[in-house]
Amino acid sequence: MSRLRRIEITGRFFFVTTNLAVKVFPLSPSERDTCLSLLGETRAKHNFKLFAYVIMPTHVHFLCRLMEGSLPALMRDWKGKSGFAIAKARKVQGAIWQARYYDFILRRVADFWDKFDYIHQNPVNAKLVKSPEDWRWSSFDFFARKRPVLVSPDPFELPADHNFPLLQRSWD
Repeated sequence: MSRLRRIEITGRFFFVTTNLAVKVFPLSPSERDTCLSLLGETRAKHNFKLFAYVIMPTHVHFLCRLMEGSLPALMRDWKGKSGFAIAKARKVQGAIWQARYYDFILRRVADFWDKFDYIHQNPVNAKLVKSPEDWRWSSFDFFARKRPVLVSPDPFELPADHNFPLLQRSWD
């Protein structure tokens, strides 16, 4: 299996997905709370902006911007802490998360809004709820102002032009 090449440049916007390891039971509601709480702690330690998230029973998606450090370090820290906490609570040994994660660099404002909507619609598309506000492990309620969320997303402002580049190229 080939290694995925990672682009580790701060200031970039990322859409990140990570899945549970094979044969690991889905996350319970309290385990989803743990994952979310530890994501908030990891944000403080690794200095990244968190714009949207959803903790699903079998995977996690979030939208972020690295202000310093690297995405691999952030993911290693969060997956390690959350995996350890879940394994300890379940009284099991072994990996909770798959070794890899998937990242997508957002290049345009349109990419940001596509992934933002995808994150919040994920529980609906998975037929876990009828409406995004019915899934409490998401940042949707923060933006809809329905109820407080465990982890508040960071504020952001984006240009109205959906073709505006989010990625500054070195030759610009």
